[in-house]
Amino acid sequence: MNDKITEQDEEEAALWVSRHLGGPVDVMAFAQWMGDKPGRRELFDAMWGNCMDDSVTASLQEHSAEQITAADAANDDAPTAGPARRLMVLGAVAAVLMVVAAVVWLPMSQVQATSESHQTAIGEVREVALADGSTVLLNGASAIDVQIGEDGRHVTLTEGEALFDVAHDADRPFTVAAGAGEVTVLGTRFDIALNDDQVELEVSRGLVRFAAADAEDSAVLVRRAQRSTLADGAPTAPASYAPRSEPDWRSGWLEVSDMPLSQLIPRLERWSAKTIELEDPALLDRRVAGRFLLTETGAVLSGLGTMQGFSVHETETSFVIRRP
Repeated sequence: MNDKITEQDEEEAALWVSRHLGGPVDVMAFAQWMGDKPGRRELFDAMWGNCMDDSVTASLQEHSAEQITAADAANDDAPTAGPARRLMVLGAVAAVLMVVAAVVWLPMSQVQATSESHQTAIGEVREVALADGSTVLLNGASAIDVQIGEDGRHVTLTEGEALFDVAHDADRPFTVAAGAGEVTVLGTRFDIALNDDQVELEVSRGLVRFAAADAEDSAVLVRRAQRSTLADGAPTAPASYAPRSEPDWRSGWLEVSDMPLSQLIPRLERWSAKTIELEDPALLDRRVAGRFLLTETGAVLSGLGTMQGFSVHETETSFVIRRP
């Protein structure tokens, strides 16, 4: 079976979009059409999203309103205008669907070429769906820029952390740039984070190519249940870890077994409106462990201070860590 999306698939998807916009559809027939061939669901979603563009919707509404206004005028001038008005309204609907068809029958390179940005506030966790069927779970204070086209899919993690669940597409590699690192996949699930000056990667499904963006020869292959960190210009050798079905931070928790304070701080700051400052940079090397409630930054730092021998002074804008 040839799974490649064809021009006929595009035409059929356009017809289904028109039917949905025109009224009730045969749900069983629609489900069967989507299930008969991989990629049809994504094709329909891309076309539907294109039709839902604000400028297209406004144009269609304006056209329809003009036609119905003309029908109302006919109704005032003619005693038999009731049937005439219905015919004109039907004509307006038909015209709307013709405009829709003209929009959705654009070449797929134009329909699927999308650019979007998503970001979360401090302490906000949000899942977003991308045009190719992939999903991204954003941690607090995180942001991504997305470009999806016919030949490839590219995301830039500009800050924070994100969990990617990538829809498989052998013809369109999915790349994620984060800081000095870059990940390339076809379809998998992985978490990537910008923490201080490091890029941290964990793969929970599939296989990922992880490299420094400016040093392709540094690439390593990171498999399911493995993690790697990009530091000092190269990724570390993949190491095993026990993946969870969902990251702790989705529910506002963080569990660490042996982590320097320098790596804990950016994770806490994604959930705090206040910055975390250290009067003595040497404290950044202190190793910490525990399970922390991310929404309680002050309590977490105070508890660590008791064990690590530092104090925490809270101001209106920051938590200041000091030696006693």
